Amino acid sequence: MEIFNFSAAETGLLNKALTFINRKEVDFDPISTNLLIVKTENFFDECEQLAPYYSNLGLENAHARLVFNPVKGGTHKILINKEGVTGLSYIYTVVTQMVHLANLAQYNAEFGNVYRFTQEQAIANSYYEFLLWAKFQAMKMGTRAHALMSWHAANGEESPEGGCYQFARINFHGKAVEDALQPLLAAGTIAVWREGFWDLLEELTLYFGRLAFYQQTPQPHELDEAFPAAALGRTIGLENCLVFYAVLQQIRDYAGFQQQKANIRRAIVAMEEHGKALFAPGA
Repeated sequence: MEIFNFSAAETGLLNKALTFINRKEVDFDPISTNLLIVKTENFFDECEQLAPYYSNLGLENAHARLVFNPVKGGTHKILINKEGVTGLSYIYTVVTQMVHLANLAQYNAEFGNVYRFTQEQAIANSYYEFLLWAKFQAMKMGTRAHALMSWHAANGEESPEGGCYQFARINFHGKAVEDALQPLLAAGTIAVWREGFWDLLEELTLYFGRLAFYQQTPQPHELDEAFPAAALGRTIGLENCLVFYAVLQQIRDYAGFQQQKANIRRAIVAMEEHGKALFAPGA
């Protein structure tokens, strides 16, 4: 792994953060020997230059761009947007992208070049379920690495007695879920409901990924008083939502995803059926 445009101090902290990731959950060794991590001031220009050669995989955001090489032994790259770095935020960003890369490499080894998928192939190969789980796991691990490194920055190098970290004033960024709920709450037809459904599903996945570092059971209301249970119950079914969270929590690694991907799909279908029922004649 080669790191560019990071200070020696930043590199040292990043390497320490990676020690908080359990290799039984995700193994970085197969991808780290051919990985470049670059912090750049020209992030969006570089992303635009990459677009003709590396199409979007559904993992991109305004903070980082993963350049995945589907050829075995090929070099991968992670671009980090320098303008988006605040304090230790680069730790979260790099860790999430490395988790994405490690899981994508395993998926690619099983199903072949993801850049060549048709929509039918993506559905048949559970690619959309994979993206949801991959985002959940990356968010959980990125949150873990950032939270623990932030704790040590405030409290020193020594771990707390008994290894039990405590945190205050946690921000779960639930507003993104609330915003994604609005189109579904306002939908007058099933077609409009469907247009917003996957946006909500993605935001829920990221939200649950943050929560999952702090809890091991699917009970978001115990941590987040603002959890929009009523709105979720109305739009996709609260029980369906919690089943989805529970399935994601049970998956520890890529092998676990292979075993549970059908259950992810079942939870999604149950939400879709709930949505259909909202607009059924006489509903």
